[in-house]
Amino acid sequence: MNSLPEMRVPEKRLPGNRRRHAGAVTCLLAALALGACQSSSSPPAGGPSGAPPERIVTPLPGAETAPVPPAPAAVVPAPGQEPVVISGATVDIPAAMTDGKVRVAALLPLSGGGRDVGRSLLDGAMLALNELADSNFVLLPFDTKGTDQGAAAAIRDAIDSRAELVIGPLFSASVAAAAPVARAAGINMIAFSNNRIVAEPGVFLAGLLPETQIEHVLRYAATRGIRRVGALLPAGAFGDRVDAALRGAAAAYGLEVVRVEVFGDDPAQTARAVRSISDYDRRQRDLKAQIAALKGATDQVSRRTLARLERLETFGPLPFEALVVAASGAKLTEVAAQLGNFDVDTKTVRLLGLASWSAPGTGREPSLVGAWYADAPAAASADFLRNFRAMYERAPHPLAVDAYDVTALAAILASARGADRYAAATLTDGSGFAGAGGLFRFLPGGLPERALEVREITPDGSKLVEPAAKSFAVGTN
Repeated sequence: MNSLPEMRVPEKRLPGNRRRHAGAVTCLLAALALGACQSSSSPPAGGPSGAPPERIVTPLPGAETAPVPPAPAAVVPAPGQEPVVISGATVDIPAAMTDGKVRVAALLPLSGGGRDVGRSLLDGAMLALNELADSNFVLLPFDTKGTDQGAAAAIRDAIDSRAELVIGPLFSASVAAAAPVARAAGINMIAFSNNRIVAEPGVFLAGLLPETQIEHVLRYAATRGIRRVGALLPAGAFGDRVDAALRGAAAAYGLEVVRVEVFGDDPAQTARAVRSISDYDRRQRDLKAQIAALKGATDQVSRRTLARLERLETFGPLPFEALVVAASGAKLTEVAAQLGNFDVDTKTVRLLGLASWSAPGTGREPSLVGAWYADAPAAASADFLRNFRAMYERAPHPLAVDAYDVTALAAILASARGADRYAAATLTDGSGFAGAGGLFRFLPGGLPERALEVREITPDGSKLVEPAAKSFAVGTN
């Protein structure tokens, strides 16, 4: 079995009584998990919007584009033991597990690829366990080893252990490998993938989808008068997803997508993409033509105009008012530098980006100052960040807040609901749930909906320009 030894609360304790966490975020999670989200305000058109100053959202892992593997083999009981059939999956139930406790499995990459992320996710889950769970709730971690084969083995072990709900896995290939076994056993999953292709009824995604981020920031841009947008997108599946989201949001909010260019890993490809999307060559020709037309003029106005033009690099407006740049980290810095090289003035063109732009130091790149991006509400995660650091003496991985929220939800439902505690109807409550990552809910098809805020990059961080919605419009899922 891939489970870890018995879970123990870390020795370093937070101040106060953990079972009665006084943080407003946790209290709100508890209230909404019980269906008490009754605020009458509705989200803005197109749904609620997000970006915390300390929360760094990484791009999709490479495994997110992996092909869907075949369904794993069925679970088989050990020889000589009496099997118990649960919704079509034959498993063994050890006598020690018929104690009435509520068991929830956490499928995480605790070794192999992604083990550092997996460990931080487990730490986030343990923080929620320590703060909110009662003695009847048991969290069972299983190591997926960062592979689809490991995930298939882990889900069998979870079923053998009588888990009623599965939290995880992380990577989409792992989700696809585990889902058929969970579905056969009648167990719902809440996975951390942000690849919508693996969502389905009973497989709910807790990750922040890039499509959601793009939709929110474009809606906000439209409310600020922007009508023409361009986009610089990476080659591959992730870029294709952003492209589809861009065009869908543009159609919904009356925006025109005037140009899209794709860049690769090679800096030369990035330079070519920026040169093309900015109409650099045409604008240079227009400048030369203007200068040539004024060369023979002798009047004072013409001479002053000529002197001004001779200081320019190009002439004429860019073809767009806002530019979506789907890049993060070092690639974002590279793209930003190329924008300057090809005379894209970001004081007049608004850059629109992803939640990963909340990374510390983004504003040190001058061309990124003033850019907008959507992410989860920063204020909501303040208690979580502080408590995580107090417990583990380090900062969490950005996805750890999702593990905290999902585990907290599972623990609260375990103590407050009956046999239907993890049923699809419970998990898809239209009011949603509020946690350290803000307001969220799961739609029946498995996709998540998040209330995000829009932030603007400043030289020393970011500032809030549009707060997240306080509630979902009940009945719209």
